[in-house]
Amino acid sequence: MIKTQSVAQSPKKKEATPEPPATDARASQKIKRNLRFRGVPANSPGSRVDRLRQHRWTKLARKHLLYRQVGRWFLGMVVAPWLVCAVYFMFIASDRYVSEASFMVEKNDGSSSVSGLSLLGVMPQIDNDQRIVEAFVQSPDMLSYLDSKLNVREHYSNGPDWLSRLSPGASYEDFLAYYRDHIEILFNQENGLLTLEVQGFEPEYTRQLTQLILERSEAFVNEISHKLANEQQGFVQKEVSLAEQRLRDTTTKLLAFQSANGLLSATEQGAALSGIMNELQAELVQRQTELQTQSSYLNEDAAQIVTLKQRIAALKNQIEREKARLTGKDGTAINDLVATQQSLQLDLDLATQMYSATLAALETARTEASRKIKQLVVVSSPQLAEDAKYPSVVYTLTNILLVLLMVFALVRMMRATVREHRD
Repeated sequence: MIKTQSVAQSPKKKEATPEPPATDARASQKIKRNLRFRGVPANSPGSRVDRLRQHRWTKLARKHLLYRQVGRWFLGMVVAPWLVCAVYFMFIASDRYVSEASFMVEKNDGSSSVSGLSLLGVMPQIDNDQRIVEAFVQSPDMLSYLDSKLNVREHYSNGPDWLSRLSPGASYEDFLAYYRDHIEILFNQENGLLTLEVQGFEPEYTRQLTQLILERSEAFVNEISHKLANEQQGFVQKEVSLAEQRLRDTTTKLLAFQSANGLLSATEQGAALSGIMNELQAELVQRQTELQTQSSYLNEDAAQIVTLKQRIAALKNQIEREKARLTGKDGTAINDLVATQQSLQLDLDLATQMYSATLAALETARTEASRKIKQLVVVSSPQLAEDAKYPSVVYTLTNILLVLLMVFALVRMMRATVREHRD
C-alpha cells in the first residue's frame, strides 16, 4: 500500500512593487498619500492604481512624454493647450443659437422702364439692389436702429461666457465689429437670393432680431426707391419746363416771320408763282405760234399782227417780273423764304414732340413715386432654433489640434536647424 505524503504548499511570495524612478518621485509620493488616505497600501499589487501604472499605454506615455525632452515639449505645446481649449469649448463656452432667413429684392413689372425717358438721356438703373441691402444690413445705421428697438448691446453683454460676450464698456467701433462677427449675409449671384444668418444667446431673441432686420431692410428698399423716383420726377419736371419754353420761343419766331413777309405759307406762295409762270409760258408759246401763222399771209402793218406782237411783249414782261419775284432779283427770293419757314416749322414740330414726350414721362414718374416700386420678397422666414449651432466643438477642437501640431512641428524644425548649425 502506497502512502501518500502530504506536501505542504508554501505560500506564494509577494512580488515587490517596483520603485518609481527618481524623475517620477513626486508623482509616486502623491499616489502613496492618496492610497494611504483611502486605507489602501501604496504598493498593493491588486489595486487599481497599480494596474493603471503597470498598463502598457501608461508606460509608453510616461516614457515618451515625461522622460524625454521631445515628449515634454509635445506635452507643453500640444497636449496641455488642447486640453485647456477642450475644457473651455465643452464646459464653459456659451451656446449661440442661429436664426436664418432668405429673401430677395424684386422690382414690380410696371417699373422696369419709363416711357419717354430715353429721349431725355435717362437710362434704366442697374439692378444692384441686393448689394445695397447687403451693405445696409452690416451698416452702423442698421445697428443703431436694432439697438434702439431690441437693446442689442445689452443682450450681447449679458452672455454667460465672459470670453465670448461683448464687453460692457466696449466702444461703438468694437460694438459694430462684434455685431458684424455675429451676422452673416451671403448673396447668390445665380438666383439673386440673399441668405441672412444671425447669432444670439437666446433662441427667441435671435428670431426677433432676424425678423426686425428683414422689416427694416424692406423699409430701406422702399425709401431709396421713392427717393430715386422723386429725384427722377424733379428732373423730368425741369425738362418739361424747358420743352415748354422752347415751344413758346419757336412759335413766336414763326409768327414773326409770317408777319414780316406777309405770308401765311411761303411754300404755298412759291407753288402759286410757279403755276402762274407755267400758264404765262404756255400762253406765250401759243401767241408766238399764232404770230408765225398769220405773218405768212398778212402784212407786218396789219392790225392782227400788231396786236399779237404787243400781246407777246406783255407776256414776256410779265414772265420776267414773276421770275424776279421767284428768284429774288428785285428783293427777297421766295425760295429763301420757303427754306426759312421750313426750318422754323421743323423746329416747331420737334419742340411739340419733345413737349409731349416730357409730359408723358412726368405723368409716369408721378405714378411711380406714389406707389411701391420695389419690394422685399421673403423666401424663408426666420425660425425658432431648438439646438445651438455654435460653438462647433468637434470642428473647432480638430482645427486647434491641427494648428498646434503644425506649430510644434515648426518649432522642432527650427530647433533642429539651429542645433545643426551649432554642430
